[in-house]
Amino acid sequence: MDKLIHLTMYCILILLWGINLISFKFSLIKILFLTIIFGLLIETLQYLLPFGRYFDLGDFIANSIGVLFGACILYYLKKKLL
Repeated sequence: MDKLIHLTMYCILILLWGINLISFKFSLIKILFLTIIFGLLIETLQYLLPFGRYFDLGDFIANSIGVLFGACILYYLKKKLL
């Protein structure tokens, strides 16, 4: 269930970022790359900061799959809107 939540949240994240950043002429590849790096940064910070959280490769993979799924949706939305 936790991984499904990660997947869904990152899918929503790239959709929201993508809809806003495409109007500024950001490419979909750039948005995809930035969102995956953001997920990796969050997981790394969980490992480095002393808040009782830890790096979970499964979370990062779920985040990345959500980003890829959201990017596919964004690609088709972009084609439909233009």
